[in-house]
Amino acid sequence: MQHLIATQQHHDPTDDVTAVLRRFSAGAVRLDDGRALTPEDVVPAGAFIWFYRRPAPERPVPGVLREIYRDERLLVVDKPPFMSTLPRGQHITETAVVRARRQFGIDSLSPAHRLDRLTRGVLLFTMKQDIRGAYQRLFESRSVRKTYEAVTAPPAGWAELLTPGANHGKGPDLLPVPAGAFGKGTPAGMHPAPSPERPWVLRHHMVKLRGRMATYLTDDKPNSETRVTGVRLVATGSSIGETAGGGAGSVPRVVWTLEPHSGRTHQLRVNMRLFGTPIVSDPLYGELSDTALWDVDGKMPFVPSVADEDFNHPMGLTAVALSFPDPLTNHHHHFHSHYTPHTL
Repeated sequence: MQHLIATQQHHDPTDDVTAVLRRFSAGAVRLDDGRALTPEDVVPAGAFIWFYRRPAPERPVPGVLREIYRDERLLVVDKPPFMSTLPRGQHITETAVVRARRQFGIDSLSPAHRLDRLTRGVLLFTMKQDIRGAYQRLFESRSVRKTYEAVTAPPAGWAELLTPGANHGKGPDLLPVPAGAFGKGTPAGMHPAPSPERPWVLRHHMVKLRGRMATYLTDDKPNSETRVTGVRLVATGSSIGETAGGGAGSVPRVVWTLEPHSGRTHQLRVNMRLFGTPIVSDPLYGELSDTALWDVDGKMPFVPSVADEDFNHPMGLTAVALSFPDPLTNHHHHFHSHYTPHTL
């Protein structure tokens, strides 16, 4: 047991032989059938031994989980950025599920889905383990309407076109879209600004391999779909939350309303990169080369380690809303984030 603990990549240096012996003394080392083990016991090959290891020291993630909704079955919260949903690798105590169990005092909480570590916004937990599957199946069957807002720099030529009154009432805004943004082989052109009634549909084939940081694209049949249902120009900077055109020192940004109809890794981040305007403060796709976007052997950019991340610059991607029919009551839920997407 001590060898197993000591050879973990992330472990508590105080979890030594003495700490292991204390586990045995406390009856905290057990077999599947619940029988407590002693250090002298001989265990047959293939048997499972259960014990907890001490998590390694973790850098505290700023922010708290803000409650949006709670009933006897569900807890819905706003997850801050830089916080993983589930324990993995070096993230254990500083994860949404562990923080939620401690913050709300509910040990049985389980997430029904996941948000990427750098994404903030609406996260759904179930109160009891035996109902978790019913809500997970909603996400697996794509019965949940998910809405995100991404903040980017304006694509070339967009700031002028999206400024209120820019077209002087001459009809719908036409925005320049680069080649390949809608899908492999789609030409560059001018398109009416997206809306819920007339969305832009982005379809690509995305591949994420274990061990490769970034998702890459291929010419195969599309396996991802995202609908862009709106774009708007805002200004951020010295006066957070101003509308376009206001405030000295403000920086123009575009807020995209996105509805993913599939759940590929980094899907929305890749979508924005294909418009030539990565999400604000995206440490990976903001630096990813065109070659690495399409070539599995393309060189990955340098990405700061977790210990060196700047918590003052969160990535501009927010899960702003979840909408779905409750599988147990048929009540239609709609949950909305308290975050303002462009307050970065």
